[in-house]
Amino acid sequence: MLRRLIFANFKLVYRLSQWMRQRFTSTGTLILLITPIAGVFGFDTRNTLSFQIFSITSVLLLTAIFFSLFFRGRFSIVRKLPDYGSVGIPLNYYCVIRNENKTAKRGLVLIDELKSQFPSLDIFSKTKDPLDKKRNRIDRFIGYPRLVNIMQKLRGGSIKPVAVDYISEKSELETTIELTPLRRGYLYFDKTRLAQAEPLGLFQAQKTLNNKDRLLILPRLYKTPRLNLQSKRTYQHGGVSNASTVGDSQEFISLRDYHPGDPIRSIHWRSFAKLNKPIVKEYQDEYFTRYGLILDTFLEHKSELLFEDAVSVAASFMTAQKEQDALLDLMFVGSTPYHFTSGRGLAGAENILEVLACVEPVFESNISQVESMIQQYSRECSAFICILLNLDESRLRLIKALSKLNIPAKFLLLQDLTDTENTEAIEENDIYLIHHDNLQQDLDALWKT
Repeated sequence: MLRRLIFANFKLVYRLSQWMRQRFTSTGTLILLITPIAGVFGFDTRNTLSFQIFSITSVLLLTAIFFSLFFRGRFSIVRKLPDYGSVGIPLNYYCVIRNENKTAKRGLVLIDELKSQFPSLDIFSKTKDPLDKKRNRIDRFIGYPRLVNIMQKLRGGSIKPVAVDYISEKSELETTIELTPLRRGYLYFDKTRLAQAEPLGLFQAQKTLNNKDRLLILPRLYKTPRLNLQSKRTYQHGGVSNASTVGDSQEFISLRDYHPGDPIRSIHWRSFAKLNKPIVKEYQDEYFTRYGLILDTFLEHKSELLFEDAVSVAASFMTAQKEQDALLDLMFVGSTPYHFTSGRGLAGAENILEVLACVEPVFESNISQVESMIQQYSRECSAFICILLNLDESRLRLIKALSKLNIPAKFLLLQDLTDTENTEAIEENDIYLIHHDNLQQDLDALWKT
């Protein structure tokens, strides 16, 4: 009950703090903090002069707020966003500001905002913040610092305000804005504010424009090795370009007489017209290398940072340079099983990264569905790469089931450096560990395996 009551006031406190940060300048914030302190010590007007400080600061703040009411202007703003960005890598985009007033404007500040969504109490209670370990007990119990981090994650990025010193009347100005993505997925732009400080420089008047947009942020990518899985080529029904054409598309080798049962679409009509008997095209079956990349999405009680690392490792393998005729199948189970193939004539790396940018963890076991997917595509795949989040009994059964198929496989397990569980099972099944705090170095070491 107490936690519910505390959480009910978080929304008011958060919005008030955001409003104060947006409206008051650094000098105005300092005066705002001094005013109540001076008011507390200024009750006894005979023994202290703090009441004079309280009076002066109060008058300054009220005067600044009054002057800000006279800020007028008509503006329009258009964003020019890139196609996509990557987590943790700052990117620049452009905003075109049009001053539709008959007078020039000076001293403006452009503040672009991402959509801010307040979490529910259930999400707030279940979300684990890695920074809680460094906080004191009061902050961990109350949870407001954790709420701020959740809000920042839901927002998805941080945008620096940009100063616009001068824009002439009835003209346009293009300015560059820096955005640092904090998570993958879509970032939703909500509003754009044009702020101008009043003559005292304490309070900012603002013009708010609703300006909706969205930007796709891709997972963080790492350098990944070309794994030597000692795989062999397998027969692929439909050939290399089976996704870019309709029907079978094997390699054409010759013409021959028609045999009962041959498909009508294989008839070579020019030869039929010339010889007056059905002639069909003969094809050569296609054999090439095809890897299956299995992403474990069952998070259980593990940290979401491990899942983000698993998605980044999967994205890195999907975009790494591979053999010219090799295909790579991405397989994972979310609300339903998903299967995507990249390679020659099929989906490109951008399409696969867009899928991985939006994948979410699952908190109910789906390992049995993953095992069914492996059984379904085992005949087409030359080898498997499995990215695991844990090593419980269900995942050990998955490893044994895959071993019985006699298909080369590489198992990668994401875990923290402090995690020492299942050491015997890891060595017995030849599982390679990738640690959250040492991710790139562990991936580099895969060159040697």
